[in-house]
Amino acid sequence: MAEKRRFSLTNLFRKTTPTPTDREVYNIGIQEKSPAQMLNGPLIYNIVQNSVITRTCLTQLKQEVFRRGYTWEKAYEARCEDCNKEHKRPVQECSRCGSANLKLPDVKQLEYAEKFLEGYVNQSEQLFIDVLKELEDDLNIMDDAYIVFVKEYYIDGNGKIRMHRIKEVYRGDPSTMHIYADEDGVRGTKGFTCIHHREFMATEPHENCEQCGDTLYPVHYVNRAKGEDQYFIKGEVLHFSKYSPSRLYGLSPILTLYNHIMTLIAMENYVNASYTKSRMPRGLLAVQTRNMESMMSFWRGVKERMEQDPHYIPVMGIEAEGGKGSIEWIKFMDSLKEMEYVAVKDDLRDRISAFYGVSKIFMADSTASGGLNNEGMQILVTNRAVQMAQNVYNEYVFPFLTTQFGITDWDLKLPPSEEEEMGAEGGDEPVELDPYAGTNVDASQMGQMMEQQQQSMASSNENVKSTRNKPSMATGPDKRFSGLPAEAGNQNVDQRTERRVG
Repeated sequence: MAEKRRFSLTNLFRKTTPTPTDREVYNIGIQEKSPAQMLNGPLIYNIVQNSVITRTCLTQLKQEVFRRGYTWEKAYEARCEDCNKEHKRPVQECSRCGSANLKLPDVKQLEYAEKFLEGYVNQSEQLFIDVLKELEDDLNIMDDAYIVFVKEYYIDGNGKIRMHRIKEVYRGDPSTMHIYADEDGVRGTKGFTCIHHREFMATEPHENCEQCGDTLYPVHYVNRAKGEDQYFIKGEVLHFSKYSPSRLYGLSPILTLYNHIMTLIAMENYVNASYTKSRMPRGLLAVQTRNMESMMSFWRGVKERMEQDPHYIPVMGIEAEGGKGSIEWIKFMDSLKEMEYVAVKDDLRDRISAFYGVSKIFMADSTASGGLNNEGMQILVTNRAVQMAQNVYNEYVFPFLTTQFGITDWDLKLPPSEEEEMGAEGGDEPVELDPYAGTNVDASQMGQMMEQQQQSMASSNENVKSTRNKPSMATGPDKRFSGLPAEAGNQNVDQRTERRVG
């Protein structure tokens, strides 16, 4: 019988759970989007730019998301230095450990970040809100957005990064930016680059740069543009999705709405061609005759008369043997009304705007107001779509940004697009008080008191009914109606308005 070993920390072995493999990962290293999408990035952007409905939805949604800009808020009101508990309200002592060693948010943390974000954030003279608007377009078009931080590193003699400072902020193009991952979709394990020489790439983590000999850092993202690869390490790029977040890439909404958008574009092109010189004729007038020269001469005269008088009605007699002859109209194309152009276009527009959560009232459609359309509900639906978009920045983008700035005591937020009314929550409205609250009136006396009150109200109502039909003003004399029947006299005249005449 084998002897059992005693428990000891030295007898323990470390084992890890295997990372689940992502089926979208089909190549070790640079991960590109699945070719099953069939549409590349530039083509998807071109489709959106040519669609009036889609671009209107994206513009209105983007304006509502960033309508009130961004603000800095306190991450906490007080933080305990002993147990690190953060209190959302001002306190005198920690509610967890009872310590009075509390710390307030440090205002100095915002000095560099506020100054940086208030001006231009890159050499292209873009404001921070402009970069955010570009990212919002990327989310609504590609469902992939990349924010790139250009940093200035401070490196010691051993090639280790000790400090960094953000110098610029850019938007990365989803058509050229890619995730660098291994066969399991994990980033930073298959490629390593040098801080000084970003064009160098190694596959082993313990190698050094061939040019300077410095330490290499894991590659997380790569930008493949103009035939060159730009490698980015951890903390320099953030990728995020909105509609279909996953381990790698999102799914473009334009692929889902492709048929609807292309149908709208074709309908607009059809109308455009119908009102230009190259349009197809509405139809053909076929006349059966044996004298073509006479017919052509008559038609030339009609055209000349029509140029002089557009209301001219030509009259033409056609001789035919045996009374046989006909004029036939051959139609080439249906009218827009016959094809139900407006109804079909409205249906496609509603489906696209419903996906993005943009109501008709935000698209300047006055036909959707009044009656059962409920403008308040339409605004509520759009506000929820705006809130969903703002949560992406408040919960993913801005926390990453504040971490790179080294800010721990403050949060960057997008305020709600609609200002909240404080009166409803502040209790400004008068509260109806119980007249018997705090008295010694018990439940046995309450019923008797209510009956007495109802009886007094009933008696007062009877008095009102008994005097209801009586004249409320004094009766004036009927002598002024002399010569008229008695029924014509005014029996309800105030004597104060009577004056003696003569």
